[in-house]
Amino acid sequence: VAYFGEDVGLNSHHSHWHMDFPFWWKKSYDVTKDRRGELFFYMHHQMVNRFDAERLSNWLPQVEPLGWHHEIEEGFAPAAMYFNGQEFPMRPDGMHFHDMPWFTVKDTEDYEDRIRDVIAKGYVKTNDFHKVYLNTTEGIDILGLIVESLDHDYNRHYFGKFHSNAHVLLSKITDPEQKFGMPPGVMEHFETAT
Repeated sequence: VAYFGEDVGLNSHHSHWHMDFPFWWKKSYDVTKDRRGELFFYMHHQMVNRFDAERLSNWLPQVEPLGWHHEIEEGFAPAAMYFNGQEFPMRPDGMHFHDMPWFTVKDTEDYEDRIRDVIAKGYVKTNDFHKVYLNTTEGIDILGLIVESLDHDYNRHYFGKFHSNAHVLLSKITDPEQKFGMPPGVMEHFETAT
């Protein structure tokens, strides 16, 4: 089902979505991006469901969640290339995540554990230590803001940059130390990250 990740329309949608809701957007710009976190979850949930549907229609099992300490069984060889003709790095079968020079797999795992912990508790604390319960209509929006590491008031440093770190770990899986100077993989670009 490589056609799914190579689909120009789907990648354009993903890229345009991130242009409408950029991760770097701040409240100080005085333009409200209503329900950014909720829409982040919705869009990604829909894309994963569509990918699962494509896999099932091709007699393949549903996609398995990534494990930070497990090998990624299936490789990926993107057909896309950079405008200068350089190919995007491929990922062979059986790769494992490795630490980056500026953050570790453990950092990302800790961020995920903290997010799971607040979901289990049912609340998150603001920067000034007030509890905000997640069983409200705003709960999914709050979780989305935290997962995508958007500008929010819920102890950003504690939750880190979970979503973007996961993209980078997957993108640079074949050259995490940048020893070979490989360009970023498809998962590091909004235009190719489906």
